[in-house]
Amino acid sequence: MKTVLVIDDDLFVLAVVRDILQKAGYAVVTVQTPADAFNMNVSDVSAILCDYNMPGMTGADVLTAMRELQHCQVPFVFLTGHEQLDDILPVAIRYGAELLPKPIQAEELVHVLAKQLSSTAA
Repeated sequence: MKTVLVIDDDLFVLAVVRDILQKAGYAVVTVQTPADAFNMNVSDVSAILCDYNMPGMTGADVLTAMRELQHCQVPFVFLTGHEQLDDILPVAIRYGAELLPKPIQAEELVHVLAKQLSSTAA
């Protein structure tokens, strides 16, 4: 079973995403802060879903730290209600991340995650 790490400061979003992914057959680990994610051993994580707007760090900061400091190369998906994509797109393109707009649609979430996971398996 693939494990997905979900990072979001909103407990409601964490619960919704966890429920969607568990119903789709994934194991899910949720954390409310990037610090919690950095304190984890991410070697068993198959993918990361991360909010873009969080107190203290943006999702772009989290992605950069995961790639460059933790050498974590798993698929990464930004969950964002952020209107301005100018600051997200460069880091998403650089590190091959996907953008998924909020509010989250279950089918789209499962599709994007499956696509990201299959692209790393190829």
